[in-house]
Amino acid sequence: MSSINVTKWGGKIEPFDRTKIRKTLDRYGLSDEEAELILDEVERSLYEGIPTKEIYKLVESLSTRKTKVLKRDLRFALGEMKSKPDFEVFIQQLLGKMGYEVRDERIIPGHCVNHEIDGVAEKDGKLYYIEIKHHSKPHIKTPFIHTLAAKSKIDDIREGFREGKNDLDFHSVILICNTRLTSHATRYAECVGIQHIGWKTPQGGGLEHLIRKTKTYPIHIIRSLTKPEKNKLSAAGIVSLDDLMGVGSVLKISSTRVRELKDEAEAIK
Repeated sequence: MSSINVTKWGGKIEPFDRTKIRKTLDRYGLSDEEAELILDEVERSLYEGIPTKEIYKLVESLSTRKTKVLKRDLRFALGEMKSKPDFEVFIQQLLGKMGYEVRDERIIPGHCVNHEIDGVAEKDGKLYYIEIKHHSKPHIKTPFIHTLAAKSKIDDIREGFREGKNDLDFHSVILICNTRLTSHATRYAECVGIQHIGWKTPQGGGLEHLIRKTKTYPIHIIRSLTKPEKNKLSAAGIVSLDDLMGVGSVLKISSTRVRELKDEAEAIK
């Protein structure tokens, strides 16, 4: 299409950037096909000098129409989850969908001390120590200290295994978080062999990609949920759309409302 200029919030004029809109659509958890259809429709609605505010309102409207539900920004939905146990349980469910057998083992004896971990995963005959980090603010990066701690833990646990203090012969660590690692933490993780899954990390296999691929969405992706409803679902152990679809009722939420939420969940999945 020919170049169209848009008007930003402060009045600055600049060319329309399709990639910025695509990044916004990615955060909504849309498939590639859905995102491209919406992008095409947005471009057909552009006019010279269109305010960016109007573009983003159109994007949200079209996203709602395509998915038939008010779906929240996936990145912020993840950030809104309770770190413990909700996000940890959600990640365990996600790993299960990826073919891992996940065990909720927490205290592992090492050579020096006992270590609290976030789970044990097994796939293709290999054991993985799972370290899960969660940030309520999605733009906060996971710092170097967490990769350093994970390496220290697995080294001590491996020494404990060699001494017969535990029976877990770990292949490696999988560090999973809902944000990116800092560049320093990333370099260290790659250097010492720590696998890392975060937002858009690794490329083509980040957390958002795995969620869409397995259709394992957090319950907070449903925008119509109120804060009291989120708390009630959390108290009932419901952290994902799969959990919601598998229950008949939820304490202190009407059966009519539960059916409505299930309809919205089904539309997303």
